Amino acid sequence: MKITAIAAVLALFAAGTASASPINLITNGDFETVAPGYTFASGFQVVNSGSSAITGWNVGASSVDLIRNAYNAIDGYSIDLLGTPGPGFLSQSFSVVAGQTYNLSFDMARNPNGPAGQGVAVSFGGVAQDFYSTAGASNTLYSNSLSFTAASTGLATLSFASAAKAGTPFDNYSGAVIDNVAVMAAVPEPETYAMLLAGLGLMGFLRRRKAAN
Repeated sequence: MKITAIAAVLALFAAGTASASPINLITNGDFETVAPGYTFASGFQVVNSGSSAITGWNVGASSVDLIRNAYNAIDGYSIDLLGTPGPGFLSQSFSVVAGQTYNLSFDMARNPNGPAGQGVAVSFGGVAQDFYSTAGASNTLYSNSLSFTAASTGLATLSFASAAKAGTPFDNYSGAVIDNVAVMAAVPEPETYAMLLAGLGLMGFLRRRKAAN
């Protein structure tokens, strides 16, 4: 393909990327899609390990609680990771492409019936970090909290597990509350495209100069 054609393709891709809406690679990141029998107006329902009640998510460890309009639910249905009793674990795999960077965002609060210091241990494509909510009555948005670049094309895994700060025991019933989980492929900044186009322009200039000599 000629350099001018490559430049044109890059320019079109950059324009399309700038206008396109990012796609959440996580299924049911807001936890609003649940199996029949788990819908309710308020309160909570226990979702035990191995259950497929929360569409797209695998439930592990002991259990998690699906909560709504109670216990510091964030938006519609939320998940209290400590279950009844806990600890709890949620995971989901998603498709990745080699060399692409991915960013994780999620909302977190804590069940006010439990002690402060409850949180989540997050593993995101092999990158791990613990998060602890300091908000007893409102949620905290962890925007682009973790990032990783895929080493190969295939599947990566996101997981949330109950965690507690050092010296803080698990409550076993009232823990970290999560919602609005999103994984987005990082979009190159416009400056990156400008640098690529400038490089192609220089290559074209050197090529024409060489041909003229």
